[in-house]
Amino acid sequence: MPHPASAAPYQVRTHNASTQSENRMHSDDVARTFGFKGGLVPGVTVFAHMTQPVVARYDAAWLARGTADVSFSKPAYEGELLSIHSADAADGAHTLTCVNEQGVELAHMTAELPTVPVATDVRGNIPPAPPLHERPTVTWDLMAINQPFPALHWTPTRDENLDWCADVRDELPLYRHGDTPLLHPGLILRQANFVLRRRFIIPAWIHAASRITFFEALRAGSPYEVRAIPEEKWNHKGHEFVRLFVAVRHEQRTVAEIFHTAIFRPRIRDTKTT
Repeated sequence: MPHPASAAPYQVRTHNASTQSENRMHSDDVARTFGFKGGLVPGVTVFAHMTQPVVARYDAAWLARGTADVSFSKPAYEGELLSIHSADAADGAHTLTCVNEQGVELAHMTAELPTVPVATDVRGNIPPAPPLHERPTVTWDLMAINQPFPALHWTPTRDENLDWCADVRDELPLYRHGDTPLLHPGLILRQANFVLRRRFIIPAWIHAASRITFFEALRAGSPYEVRAIPEEKWNHKGHEFVRLFVAVRHEQRTVAEIFHTAIFRPRIRDTKTT
C-alpha cells in the first residue's frame, strides 16, 4: 500500500553536472547564444528530482510497474532551489509541478501506479541498425522516421547509480541496498539521450518531454540494450522536434519504454532584434 502523501513540497538545490557534455546547451556560453541566461540543467535531472516524492510514496512498486509523463516549460539553472509540489488527482494519478524560487513553473508531471498491466509496444522487437563507424551531424533529412537507430549497450554499475544519486541529491535508501540496487529512474531516462547521441552529433539540443513506463525493476549489474526509432518529427516556431520510441531491453524482453521528445535543432537567436 502507498504511504500517505505529504502536503509539504520536496525541495532540492539542483546541480548542472553536464557542463562538459557534448550537448553544449548545458554550457553557459552556448546556452546564452540561444537566449538563455546560462547553461541548462538537464531535463533528466529535473525529472529525477520530481520522482523523489513518487518513489518515497510508492517505494519499489513504482520502479517495477509505474508510469510518468513529464513536460518541461522553462529551464532550471545551476544552484537554484526547486520545489516539487504534489497532489492526488481524482482519477488516481499523482500530479507534480516543479517551480523555482521565483514561483515559475518549470515542469509538470503525472505519475501513476497502474492496477492493470500495460502491454509493451511491439516496436521494441524491431532489430536495431548496425553500429556506425562515424556519426553524422544531425539534419532534418537525416532524422528519418521509422528508421531504427544503432543500439546502445549499457551495463550500469552500483557506483554509476550512486554517482547519479549524488548529482541529483536523492538520498532514498532503496538505491543503495545491496550489490545490485534498484536503478534511479532519472538514470534510466538518461539513456534515451545517450541512444540519440550515439546516432548523431548534435551540437546543442533541448529535452522537451518524456513518457516512461516500467515493466520490471531495473538493477545495477544487469546488461541492457537501448533501442530507439524516430516516430514523428515537426517544426514549431523555427525549432525542429523529434519524438523517439525507446525500448530498454533485457534478455530479449522490454523492461522499460520511453517516448522521448527533443528539440534537436533549436532556432538560432536573432541578435538583430534583441
